[in-house]
Amino acid sequence: MRLLGLALLASCVESQDGIILGRLTLFDQWFRRTEHTRAHTSRHTDGKAGPDAPEAWTVRSKRDVVRGELIYNKAKRVRRGTTVQGNVSVVIKGVGRHDVAHSSNRAGSLLYLELMFMEVLRDKPGIPPLLGAWFERDGSLTYVVKDVGEPIGGGQGGHNTSLSKAFKRRATETPLQLARSLLACFQSWASVGFLLDDFRANQFMMDATGQIFLVDGPKALTDSVFGVHVVNTYHKTKHQIENGPHACARDADCPATVHQHSCPVASLGVRKLDDDEARCEPGSVGAPEARGTCVEKVCERLSEKTHVWDVANRPWLLPFIAEKATGSVQKFLLSLIAFASEEDPDKRPSFEELLKRVDAFAKARSRRRRLSNS
Repeated sequence: MRLLGLALLASCVESQDGIILGRLTLFDQWFRRTEHTRAHTSRHTDGKAGPDAPEAWTVRSKRDVVRGELIYNKAKRVRRGTTVQGNVSVVIKGVGRHDVAHSSNRAGSLLYLELMFMEVLRDKPGIPPLLGAWFERDGSLTYVVKDVGEPIGGGQGGHNTSLSKAFKRRATETPLQLARSLLACFQSWASVGFLLDDFRANQFMMDATGQIFLVDGPKALTDSVFGVHVVNTYHKTKHQIENGPHACARDADCPATVHQHSCPVASLGVRKLDDDEARCEPGSVGAPEARGTCVEKVCERLSEKTHVWDVANRPWLLPFIAEKATGSVQKFLLSLIAFASEEDPDKRPSFEELLKRVDAFAKARSRRRRLSNS
């Protein structure tokens, strides 16, 4: 089976979807062989990754880490820790106290999708380095990622985001570099069919070099290569976002994403922050297709362009960085925000296009500085 997965990967290198499918095949091979279920009680590895673990994993057993402070314990249990070899700071995640049935670690479920997200997108900007995983004796899944810093901010629905001092300092001192890091992070996962609807600042971390990481796995769109794979392989759609075609006569006929992503109240300028729908801070505007948009009797579908809009229309993302910038950099970032805020997704740029503009601007700016100093 491993040779079959490698052959599939080699045969598909011409396309991004092919590479993703190849990595999915290898990952699933490990997961299905080591998964512990009531029907296959002999499969448990008792705290070891097992023989088919991906080659990049350096943590292959619970004995490879020292568990530290418990920092969260609801749907997931999250601890800080260190590796035995190298004393690397890590975050250890597993099944939380709200999941007594351990359903979140089955194939196609929450922890599976988070693990898949990090393994398949390994080495992409903004993806936390996955160091390893294993199944415990009771069948629950545990995985370990490198600690990638502190949250860029905090705050819950309806209230202003409180950004960290480190993020504010980066926005003031190196706004162009910070904007690029943010866009590169989003490109890594949004461009391949993931969408983050649990949209909060504490989902993002920043390391000491100013690199931004998404630390909680986003959901796969059902029409993405990930979504199709999970549905076809495990017949599950939970923890995914339905994104099929919908006929419509008006906008109200079209599905919207959850309130904290589509921002129906904030987008309409309503300031009832105690209202159940006021999940976004004032100034946030949801993308038209996230709120539900009917175009020529067909609902506009979600895509990478939805998050392009989000980055430009959340006060704590590009608008905050632009506010802290000055001179030509500020003017340039404001032009990016305007470009990314096109109502029609077809006219909106991709993250790749935005990054090309950032790089071209940075190159021209550097050239001007060299000439002025010569």
